[in-house]
Amino acid sequence: MKLVTFAHLDREKLGAVITIAGKHRILDLHRGYSLYLFEVEGNSGGESLAAALLGQDMCDFLTGGERNLDAARKTVEHVARQIDEGGLGRLTAADILPEPGQIRLKAPVPRPGALISAGKNFSDHVAEMSSRKGPSHPVAFLKLPGTVIGAEEDIPYPAETNKLDYEVELAVVIGRPCHSVTAEAALDYVAGYAAFNDISARDVIRQENQYGIHLMGKSFPGFAPMGPYLVTKDEVADPQNLKVQLRVNGAVRQDSHLGYMIFKIRDMIAYWSQIRLNPGDVLTTGTPRGVAAGRKAGETPWWLKPGDIVEAEVESVGCLRNRIVAE
Repeated sequence: MKLVTFAHLDREKLGAVITIAGKHRILDLHRGYSLYLFEVEGNSGGESLAAALLGQDMCDFLTGGERNLDAARKTVEHVARQIDEGGLGRLTAADILPEPGQIRLKAPVPRPGALISAGKNFSDHVAEMSSRKGPSHPVAFLKLPGTVIGAEEDIPYPAETNKLDYEVELAVVIGRPCHSVTAEAALDYVAGYAAFNDISARDVIRQENQYGIHLMGKSFPGFAPMGPYLVTKDEVADPQNLKVQLRVNGAVRQDSHLGYMIFKIRDMIAYWSQIRLNPGDVLTTGTPRGVAAGRKAGETPWWLKPGDIVEAEVESVGCLRNRIVAE
């Protein structure tokens, strides 16, 4: 199942992807579930009950755990069955919307409670950035939740940098309260996955690192494109066995595999669960080699510039396509 957050008529809504005649459409999940409750379970108060049960945003929805995921699955199956039978039941065209067109896809988790991004988690990326060895335990930095944007939104080019960089990653979205779990059990706490692009202002980071820590260089507005969907974990047989690729104006810059991670997804969840993770928190995996900062003297610079189209793609999960725009 693919879950989304979308904007329609200036309202933010929860949705799920359904396929009609081979094309993706977005089902308004509150509307669909209210009709499922009425048509299948005979509950005349479906509309108010759907809003109360599913919550108002993705974090609320995920806090409901498997109950809400099961409700979404039943809703999608019910609507798909109606469509196969040649109708929409009580649904209208306003409840099943084109993508794109009438709607704007936002990040599936527009306001994560925490956004923890792994650093130095691919040996080839560590090598291209420095001569030092990789870390002995997971390391990460925080990106501010306000940096998150959707799969088609523009990335503003900050005036404070002239070394704007990209990093394709997998976003792991937590679905259950997760505290001091084992690596063996870690994936049980995952709701699903999304593609992610960790945008960085490298020169700002270098200035910050003179004092031993960085924040601003990773957290300008738009520095965390995520999406296009939250692909539930049942659709991803092995998240560690996925290809990742990043392209700038169609040219491949990064092309690798999550199997090369130093600390695997299970390890990351287990390690960071020591500080307690909550539904809607997001962990990202780190990135492989091929970033602009890894270019050597004499090589053509790869820094991003206004007008560039950056595509960050994760196999079986989705592709982000964001334009760099001058502020």
